[in-house]
Amino acid sequence: MRRYIPFNSFNEFFVALVYFVQGSAGLVSIASALIFQKELNLDFYQMGLIGVAGTLPWTIKPIFGILTDNLPINRYRRRPYLHLGPLLGFLGYLYIGLYAHSFESFFLATIFANFGIALSDTATDGFVVEESNQLNAARIQGITQASIRVAAFLTSFFSGLLIFSDILTEHQMYLVLCVFPLLTFTASFFIKEKRIDQLPSQRLTPEQSITLETRQEYAETEKTELKLFTKGYIISLIAIFFMVVGNVVFGDQIAAFLADKAPGVSPTYVTILIWILFGSWMAAYFNKLRRLKLTTSMIFVAILFILLWRINPGAGSSMFFYLKDTLHINEKTLGFIDTIAQIGSIIGVILAVNIFDKIKLKTLLLVTVLIATAYGFSAFAITRPEFAETLAGNPLFSWIAVIMATPVYFFDSLFAFLFTGADFVNPITTAHALPPIEKFLYVQSILGELVFMIAYIPLLKFAVLITPKKAEATNFAIIASIMNVGLAISAWLSGYLYNALMARFHPDLAATAIQVDVIEILIWVNIITTATCLIVLPFLKTEQFVKET
Repeated sequence: MRRYIPFNSFNEFFVALVYFVQGSAGLVSIASALIFQKELNLDFYQMGLIGVAGTLPWTIKPIFGILTDNLPINRYRRRPYLHLGPLLGFLGYLYIGLYAHSFESFFLATIFANFGIALSDTATDGFVVEESNQLNAARIQGITQASIRVAAFLTSFFSGLLIFSDILTEHQMYLVLCVFPLLTFTASFFIKEKRIDQLPSQRLTPEQSITLETRQEYAETEKTELKLFTKGYIISLIAIFFMVVGNVVFGDQIAAFLADKAPGVSPTYVTILIWILFGSWMAAYFNKLRRLKLTTSMIFVAILFILLWRINPGAGSSMFFYLKDTLHINEKTLGFIDTIAQIGSIIGVILAVNIFDKIKLKTLLLVTVLIATAYGFSAFAITRPEFAETLAGNPLFSWIAVIMATPVYFFDSLFAFLFTGADFVNPITTAHALPPIEKFLYVQSILGELVFMIAYIPLLKFAVLITPKKAEATNFAIIASIMNVGLAISAWLSGYLYNALMARFHPDLAATAIQVDVIEILIWVNIITTATCLIVLPFLKTEQFVKET
């Protein structure tokens, strides 16, 4: 029976639990959007800033890595941070559920919760590296990805169902979500980690000499990390982080100050200046790597490619409310669409690993960018429903949609039968009776996640390959932070552009009004910015990072 148990130790179970908690954030995706609209009355720019709040803590993961590697607590490097991180996540989500009734409180609580989740993630990454060896590394990585996908699949199913059925309110959804980090917090007391004084000594006996080279490399890497990440670099990154937070929280005060003292200076310039400072920090860091001969100047081209790949603003929250308020698709269906999309992500991973990974790196990057760009055009079938209805009217397309939608409506009927006393309804009949636009959305969502994973896996592979040697963990965290910075800029630009376009084309309407023409412009922005990184691709010499056959 042992071979049917997926975990070889409690530590492996704990790793799966940490990543399951990460994936469970989808439980409140619809709840948060409704809070923004119904309670906080936010415009799409402010909604984009909340998206920035969810990403910001992940941009300073290198600092978390330095803490967990070099600042042990009670002679443990991981366990104390694995106690603290989930507790912060729990408190952040709990505060949103009970007290976050303004933009500022929601923004800060989101940062606080994600700060805890990011700290847990970083400490667990270090734990995974320590636990992994040549025999189990692939299996542990499989456990992490499977945990995220399973959590996303399950929680997205309930994200709209519980609200639509009036079982829970939007804030109560956050009270449910805050329980998930508590599971990690409780489990963290049972993991096994050796104290620093119990780790093998660097002084080797002749019998241990076979590991001498490995240990010397580890010691050399540790020295390199300390040399690269000086106090100045750490303090400056923290300062930029708080500048971003302060610019959002005190945005109105900053705007009033500028209007009084410097009327020619727009508050937008301040935001752009902060992002430039962030970029300058990254450039200075990689220039230091170049001077230490740990990488080449080509790293700047590679980083620019990754950044442009990730900065692709689009319709964002406006598309969600267009679906909900203009096309009248209810919260339950929107949650089910997200649930089915997770199947696409699993298929995408399989295709990316087994088929696309056989393509040479530079060609692979070109192919995946072109696929993602082409997929962007499918959004026009949503803003012009007659196209979606024509597609969904095709019998083959319709039955594909029915097959995809049937599983969620089976569990929906089962849930209603067990908990509300309703009759069990044939899920195939329900799926077949869906409006054409909803059938189209089921197919589009699964294809969207499939395309995303086909493009994202090569990007992760590329990020790993360009990571400079020595201090690999720190350097990869920096590169991952650049990807997160790209996401944060995208979230900010999505909301900013919507407001700017509304002011330009519909000055008589509120910024929160849903206008299809504005959404379609943002779809074009998304398509164009997705393809922008192709400008850099001809100058990218991938052979400097990987030897290809």
